[in-house]
Amino acid sequence: MLINALSVEGIGRFAGVARVDGFGAGVNVLAAGNEVGKSTLFKAIRACLFLRHDSKTQELRDLGSDDSQLPATVELDFDHEGRRYVIRKSFLRSPFAVLTEDGREIARAGEADKAIWDILGMAPGSGRSIDDGAFGLLWVGQGASFSAPVPGSGASSLLNSAIESEVGALVGGERARLAIDEITGEIRRNMTDSERGPRSDGPLARARERLEHWRKAEADGLAKVGALEKQFAELAQHRRRHREVTDPVAAAHMTEGLTDARNKLREAQAAHQEIRSLEAETSAARRALEGAAQRLRQLREIAERVDRNRSLEADLNGSLPGILAQEEEARASLARTVEASAATEGEAKELTVREQHLGRLAAAVLRASRKDELIRRLDVLERAAGSLRAIDAQLSQFRVDPETAARLDDLDRQLASLDAQLSAAAATLAIEVGPAGAGQVRAGSLGVDGNHVTAVLAPTKITIGDIATITVTPALHPRHEARKRLDADRSALLAASGVDDAAEAHAILTRRRDLDHDRRGVLAELKSLEASDDPTRAGAAVRSELAEVQAAIDVVLAATARAALPGQAEIDSERLGHEQRRASLEARREKLAAARQEHQRAVEAAVVRRADVSTRLEFVRKSIAEDLVLCPDADRAARDAALVAEVAACETMLQTKAATLAAVRQAAPDAAEIDRRELRCSRLEKALENHNAELMSLERDIGRLTGQIQAAGGDGIGEAYAAAQEQRKIAQRECARIEERIATLQLLRDTVGDCLAEGRERYYEPVRRHLRPYLNDLFPGAELELGDGFAITGMKRTRSESFRRLSGGTQEQIAVLVRLAMGTLLAERGGNVPVVLDDALVYCDDERINMMFDALSRAGRHQQVIVLTCRSHSFAPLGGNKLRVQMDDEFH
Repeated sequence: MLINALSVEGIGRFAGVARVDGFGAGVNVLAAGNEVGKSTLFKAIRACLFLRHDSKTQELRDLGSDDSQLPATVELDFDHEGRRYVIRKSFLRSPFAVLTEDGREIARAGEADKAIWDILGMAPGSGRSIDDGAFGLLWVGQGASFSAPVPGSGASSLLNSAIESEVGALVGGERARLAIDEITGEIRRNMTDSERGPRSDGPLARARERLEHWRKAEADGLAKVGALEKQFAELAQHRRRHREVTDPVAAAHMTEGLTDARNKLREAQAAHQEIRSLEAETSAARRALEGAAQRLRQLREIAERVDRNRSLEADLNGSLPGILAQEEEARASLARTVEASAATEGEAKELTVREQHLGRLAAAVLRASRKDELIRRLDVLERAAGSLRAIDAQLSQFRVDPETAARLDDLDRQLASLDAQLSAAAATLAIEVGPAGAGQVRAGSLGVDGNHVTAVLAPTKITIGDIATITVTPALHPRHEARKRLDADRSALLAASGVDDAAEAHAILTRRRDLDHDRRGVLAELKSLEASDDPTRAGAAVRSELAEVQAAIDVVLAATARAALPGQAEIDSERLGHEQRRASLEARREKLAAARQEHQRAVEAAVVRRADVSTRLEFVRKSIAEDLVLCPDADRAARDAALVAEVAACETMLQTKAATLAAVRQAAPDAAEIDRRELRCSRLEKALENHNAELMSLERDIGRLTGQIQAAGGDGIGEAYAAAQEQRKIAQRECARIEERIATLQLLRDTVGDCLAEGRERYYEPVRRHLRPYLNDLFPGAELELGDGFAITGMKRTRSESFRRLSGGTQEQIAVLVRLAMGTLLAERGGNVPVVLDDALVYCDDERINMMFDALSRAGRHQQVIVLTCRSHSFAPLGGNKLRVQMDDEFH
């Protein structure tokens, strides 16, 4: 099978028509970004080939476009076994299907579905999906490349057929495997996949369930018989207890004891309540005493604090004038230091100005030294400008260039060649002039004396004095027109160049070359002066620079109030004096800065001391005012006496309350006695409650047991127990029979499996042989270990490694290589199915991915390989046919 083209409409994100052309044999690559629809196209191919056109599965509903009102349409063009097929299907809305073979329609609707399955080797109506055949093995969807290939029954059958066609049937080959599958199938109908227990819906499980059911029924019958006997004994016991509980003497004695206990508890509780009232009154008297004592303490503390703060206020007022005097003295010292610093800064600024003037004078001296050089350079530039103007003036008069001279030479050669040809074919004009005719005969513009012989190439007039004019016209020749055109071209070119012939043009061209050489010499001289090709502009720049130098010198002289520039020795002497003066000023500045910092710290310390004294004085005065509000001096003695009297009265009240409380406590029962009385009442109440509850419970139980015994008597419990015993024995024999058959089948399967395993290495050799070239591309010398059903169990390199312990990227690469090898094996046996990889090789490094590209190219020799990827840059080295999704606006 070879896919040629794919077209979709109303599929996924492709609401309009989208088409993929350019499929070919070998490797085909569709590289596009995420959400472009590559996986959607892959699903569309699967749906077109393997789903009925009228199917309504969730897979198809998911495939359709959300915003499209058109059917989901897929058209696939492919070659198979030398014929070209086109299958077109529409799903969901207005479903239909059409299949053509070599341009001829062969089936429609449901017949088209069956026909495409027949073409691809899938029996119609078998219910097999794509995952059951070679397509499921070689078409790898997005994310499926990480899983090792596990061929389904259809794919396994194809592989086994291909292998047996090469190595023959070994120990029964496929027949032995089918026998094992049939035996295993029967075992699986009874046992789980691990064979550790029975299958929940199998015959063994049902037999065990029946056995367990009748065992339970037998146990239930036995339990019911025992329960009936137990109920008779329990009923007799309840009736005896009922007679004991209903004795009237015991009930009256229990009631009288409870009444006496309740009376004694009420007396104790009344006494306890009186004690609590007296305790509250005593606590109130104690709190009143504590409050009066606290107010007396607070009053006396306020009086002491006022006296103490007044003494502190007097001390602070006495120290404040001395602190202010120290602050003023520190500020005066700081002001003197600041004035001295300002004077020093003024001298430093004046010295800076002098240093700047001296620097400008030094720069002006340097500029003055360049004036001679600039004047010499200006003279050279002016001479070069005059030479260039003279040369350019001469060159502007020349209209001959090398191309014109070459064209003239070519025209002269062509004319000479034509003249030679015409002369060879033209008539000859011969004139003999006698002595009498000397000076009388002219041939054209030439005078003829004696003999004159020439070829007649153009009409020629022969004039014989005043006697006659003879015109000789040559016969018409095809080359005459060509010569006229060449002669006209030559005349026009000479006129345009301002010369008479080619020799003059070459002379002018030689003069032009000499002038060009002289011009290049002048330009080279200008380049050595670092001037541009325009010496006039360069001279103007030099003159401007000379003017700038002179202007800068004049500005410096004016700024420094000097008539002429000083010499370098004078500048150096003045600079040394400035440096010494600068050092002296810097030393004085540092001393003044240190003194200023010291005076500043003295001022700050004096300010801090003054602020501290002022703050403390303010705080003391505020505290005195607040305390006088609470306790004025005039009320102090009276309030003190009143509080002393209040404290004495509270002490008397507290003593009275405490004596009364002690007397009541001595007469009343203590807490332990009250607790005992409460416990006795609770105990007697609970006993009476339990007595009544037990009586009610006994009456209910007696009624219940009586009813149960009467009901059980009519249920036939003994007969049911005997029947359950018989059914249990029958189920036990059936379960033993099934278990014995399963054991026999397992033994038979293991025996056949051991025989089949002996030939497995040779049986899998074709797979290994096809796999070895692919595997050696990535893992030289490695061998894969295959298990039952072509499962990958490990890889042997320097040592054997479990497949599951390999990295995810290596597992993916091996899984893809095994699929390629199986595809090559099937392709060689006629099962040529395209290999489709959707976003595979995710975790390949740069080296491995290039090796995988080699493997894909190797597979492309045997069958079509289609790679869908979102990594355009990484897959560019793969090569192959580049595919592109074309929308309807691109190909209409």
